[in-house]
Amino acid sequence: MTGASLRDRLLSRGALDLLVQLLLLAGAYTAWRWARGTVAPDDLGAAFANARDLVSLERSMHTLVEVDVQGWAIDTVWPAEVARWGYANLHFKGSCLALLVTYFAFRGSFGFLRNTVFAAMAISVLCYWLYPTAPPRFLEELGLDGGTSVTGNNPLLSDPDNPFFNPVAAVPSMHVGLASIFAVTLGLLVRPRWLKALLFAYPLFMTYIVVATGNHYWIDALFGAMVAAAAAGVAIGLGRLNPDWAFRGGPDSAEGERTAKRPEVTAATA
Repeated sequence: MTGASLRDRLLSRGALDLLVQLLLLAGAYTAWRWARGTVAPDDLGAAFANARDLVSLERSMHTLVEVDVQGWAIDTVWPAEVARWGYANLHFKGSCLALLVTYFAFRGSFGFLRNTVFAAMAISVLCYWLYPTAPPRFLEELGLDGGTSVTGNNPLLSDPDNPFFNPVAAVPSMHVGLASIFAVTLGLLVRPRWLKALLFAYPLFMTYIVVATGNHYWIDALFGAMVAAAAAGVAIGLGRLNPDWAFRGGPDSAEGERTAKRPEVTAATA
């Protein structure tokens, strides 16, 4: 494969398009983090009350499993290490990897994925503002280990000098929300069945990670998946307004787009 053909495969819409998409994503991520910090309440009383309401709800359903899951993980040792590492690394780095894979391998569906992520960010900030919730690791009565070596997260309740800081943004879990968006999108695009299975299982693995580290209740993960579904609905609607933002399902979508861009070979030029 020549350098030119490889460049055409990876940059089917040119280098400028890649730069524009990177700038859009960087700007959106920065705005999302800033908005999360902006809606953090000065008085955390409501956030702790909301957290205890969730605990009461889970108790009423006999599904308060967070303490048992973390206890098993810590006692077994390696599951706790996997969870801590996963929480600290997979969310951001995994998201970047999924975006890059979609852009370079399935460019026709990238607009849909990008818009789904943007919509999920907007919905999540609204939730953080309307329903601030302390994560389970902050509820002393649960007895969870809140140390960084277990949670992979900052143990502080206050960081006034950090405009991106929000310690009570537990509902929804966007670790699970974004994992659901990326996993389902790529799962519908890739061809190998084993890879589809791994991708579709990834949100469940992320749910284990956020619960075992004490950063989220399992119900937060459910809310994250619901935000992902709502965001996908928004992206589907946008795709109807602009065909370039529509989901082009199927593992052959990238090749189909490249084929469509190739000039037709006529009898005169053959």
